[in-house]
Amino acid sequence: MKPIIKQLLFLFLLNLALSFAIKGITNYYGIQNNKMALDHAVWIFTDEIGNDSWRPMKLAYDRWTESQGQSLLYTDLLLTHKVKFQYPPTALLLTKFIVTNNIYQLTFTTATTFIFLLLMIAGVIGITLYTYREYKAPPLSIVEEIIVCALLIILLFTFYPAVKAGTLGQIQVWLNAFFALAILCYITGYETIAGILLGLMASVKPQYALFIIWGLFRNNKRLVIAMIVTGALGLLLGIREFGFAMYLDYLRGLSFLAQHGESFYSNQSFNGLIGRLFGVRYPDAFNNLNWRGYYFPPFSKSIFLLTQITTVAILVIAVIKTKSQHSEARIADFLLMGLGATLASPIAWEHHYGILFPIFVGLWLILWFGDSSLKSIWAKIAFITCYLLAANVYPFTKFVANSYFNFLQSYLFFGACGIFLMLVLIKHQFKFRSGT
Repeated sequence: MKPIIKQLLFLFLLNLALSFAIKGITNYYGIQNNKMALDHAVWIFTDEIGNDSWRPMKLAYDRWTESQGQSLLYTDLLLTHKVKFQYPPTALLLTKFIVTNNIYQLTFTTATTFIFLLLMIAGVIGITLYTYREYKAPPLSIVEEIIVCALLIILLFTFYPAVKAGTLGQIQVWLNAFFALAILCYITGYETIAGILLGLMASVKPQYALFIIWGLFRNNKRLVIAMIVTGALGLLLGIREFGFAMYLDYLRGLSFLAQHGESFYSNQSFNGLIGRLFGVRYPDAFNNLNWRGYYFPPFSKSIFLLTQITTVAILVIAVIKTKSQHSEARIADFLLMGLGATLASPIAWEHHYGILFPIFVGLWLILWFGDSSLKSIWAKIAFITCYLLAANVYPFTKFVANSYFNFLQSYLFFGACGIFLMLVLIKHQFKFRSGT
């Protein structure tokens, strides 16, 4: 059995054993809402998929049409009524398409969820097989390649953030697929297509527009131009449909979100971590365990400043250019920016970390098959630990929600931070190795 198959099989069996152990513990203590990744995977194929993104988008679009284009949606819904509609106006073009063509929302959500999960699988498989061959690892037969593909699919469907996005019916499934394909296009030299995919991501989640700055620092003209053209096209179509004032109103909405954040335990960001610590003294203001759909935590100057400091620090580390031109440093650099855009956000729900799966795959290939200085057994143990933290849900951490040990609820955030640090080390490894 080839090493690559052994490693994937070991990771799957280890993660599966941990998942069953967590399930056993949560069942023993009678913890509610203890669905593991495998439960969500089964849910995708057997139960009704949600409309977590599309419901608030439809609500916003209906409000806009009922007002005959006079409503400023973010002031009206988000700031006034605390409706958690947080997508840019460009994203509402998708809702317009659904409404105009009389498409049943559940049908659209279900079909697109499966399509983009398949695209994500295709991207991850492409990343693995291409990079593996580039590293000149022991060649695989057709049967062995099929086994590798099967194991990657199984790992994907046991990776909690990815399948959670699927059961929610989240547009994040689209972004996960776009990012996996963008990584594949970037490492294979199709940087223009990578830029188009990143531009589509930025049209839904504006923080990915930071890749433009990243690309400018690296003089990556094809990626930057492709992103700008794609994003500008979406922006112009949105302005044509909803007006420029709506985009100015969206900026007010973003400012509100940055000032308030979310303290609910599913927010796996630094803002969520600090908010939950504040919640020990002010549990009614900073909700931890109880989801409140029309509520945001109050503004706290301390939380806001700490969040801004960490956001800037993460983005500076991600954007800063490495001197190394080695392929591994280049790949790590790209992965780092993608992860940094999520980590730096004040609101990063569990399903937003679906992009971590292709990042894990890229890092795994570097650590086990590449020529990286970060190849010690401790680095590999750290990688596996971070993977297990990110791939699973740990409901029993709710037991410490009312104490200062509730930082343990941020296990996914810490796992992502660990991967971020490893990517930083690989990005600059040749600089460190040369002693300069």
